Amino acid sequence: MKKLIFNLTWITMCLTFAATAAFAQPPAKSTKPSAAFERLWVDYDVTETGNLGMRVHASFKTYRMKGVPSYLQLKFQMRDGKALMDKNGAFDHEDGSVAAFRVLKPALDAAEFKDEIIFVPYAELDLPPGKYELRIDVDVIHEDGELIEHLTLYEFDYTQPAKTTAPVKPVATVKPAGASATFERIWIDYDVTEGGKKGMRIHTAFSVSGMKSTASYLQIKFGTRDGTPLPDNNGAFVHEDGSVAAFIQLKPAYDSTVYEDEAIFMPYSELDLSPGRHLLTMDVDVIYEDGKLVSHLTNHNFEHTSR
Repeated sequence: MKKLIFNLTWITMCLTFAATAAFAQPPAKSTKPSAAFERLWVDYDVTETGNLGMRVHASFKTYRMKGVPSYLQLKFQMRDGKALMDKNGAFDHEDGSVAAFRVLKPALDAAEFKDEIIFVPYAELDLPPGKYELRIDVDVIHEDGELIEHLTLYEFDYTQPAKTTAPVKPVATVKPAGASATFERIWIDYDVTEGGKKGMRIHTAFSVSGMKSTASYLQIKFGTRDGTPLPDNNGAFVHEDGSVAAFIQLKPAYDSTVYEDEAIFMPYSELDLSPGRHLLTMDVDVIYEDGKLVSHLTNHNFEHTSR
C-alpha cells in the first residue's frame, strides 16, 4: 500500500512538473508582418505642383517586413464609414473609392518610419460643394492589397467651396548656396499593379548636397524622344506647364543626404497616349518647392505600347 501511494505521488509530481514546465515555455514568436502606429498629422491648405490640398504625415514602425513589398494606404470616407467614390481614376482604390498610396521600403525586420508623407489634392476628394465630416482610414498593406495592419482612423472637417478658388502661390523657396544633386542610377519595374492600376515603378538612386531641410522634390517629366512633352488630359499626374509629370517629396536630413531608392509609381493610363507603340523618355530632376531646378539627374529612354 505504501509503495502504491509512493508511486502515485511520484507520478503526480512528474505530471505537475511537466505541466508547469510547459506553461513556463514562452509562446512561439510570430512570423507574420505587422506594424505599430505612432502618430498622424496633417498640413492643410498647402500647394504642390499647382494643386491645393492636404499633406498627410504618418509615423509608425514595421516588424518582420524586411524586403516585403508593401504600401502605406489612405482611404477617404465619410465619418460613418461610407467611402468617398473616385470619379477620374487618379487617386483611387481598386474598389473605386478615393485612396492614396506610398511605397514602403523596410530595410530591416524592425524598421521605423518617422515621417511618411502623402499629398492629396482637395479636388481628388471628388465632393460637391458643401461641408463634410470626413475621416482617413490608414493602413499598411501588402502589394496585393491584403491588410498587414490597421494603423488609425483620423477625423477631419472639410468644406468644398461652391467655386474653385485659384491655388495659393507657395512662399518663395529659400535656396541654399551650393545646393546640388548627383545622379547614381535609375531602374524600372514594368507591368506592376498598384491600387488596381497597371503601370511602372520608377526607382532612382542619387545624392544631394547643401540641402539640409530644403523643401524639394524628385520630378519625372514624360515626353517623346524628340523632346516634345506629353500633354496631360485629366490633371492627375501633371506639371504646372500642363505636361505629364510625377513627383515625390524629398526630406534631406543632412547637408549631404543619400537616397538609395526613391520609388515613384506611374500608371500607364496617365501617360495619356493614343493606341500604338511610342518611343518615350523620362526627364529626371531634383527641383525646389517653387519648381526651380536644383540639378538635372538623367534622361532615361523607354518604349511603351498603348492599347
